[in-house]
Amino acid sequence: LFTSRTQNEGHPKWFVLGVGQVIKGLDIAMMNMCPGEKRKVIIPPSLAYGQQGYAQGKIPPNATLIFEIELYAVNKGPRSVEAFNQIDKDSDKKLSELEISQYLKEEFARDGKKRHPSVHDEILADIFKKNDHDGDGFISAKEYNVYQHDEL
Repeated sequence: LFTSRTQNEGHPKWFVLGVGQVIKGLDIAMMNMCPGEKRKVIIPPSLAYGQQGYAQGKIPPNATLIFEIELYAVNKGPRSVEAFNQIDKDSDKKLSELEISQYLKEEFARDGKKRHPSVHDEILADIFKKNDHDGDGFISAKEYNVYQHDEL
């Protein structure tokens, strides 16, 4: 999470670190930051917007960017190692349709919203369509985990 004075009208901006939601230089600069920590970082064009620039000249080609960053909070996302391991009941490092189905049932029960039974099947099918890239009927740690942590 960082605050930009030029974007977001000074309000904090939330993003997932390490998955390309921000320029590569910010992903690198914010690694291992702790909540409350402040950093001033200088990002060369090769780790920012390069020769193209950005936003119709707001950031010109080959611009070096300077950021003052304050990290407010860090939260584990739904694609964390812990979430994967919670769903992977048999610890085989891949998620079966049964494991994800059970997880969905638990989540639906937890939020208490009434849903037509077909919603469960639609969501399950959509999860596999979007995540089972090799089509083997399982979602591997690599397919599931956008961060591709080594510990999986």
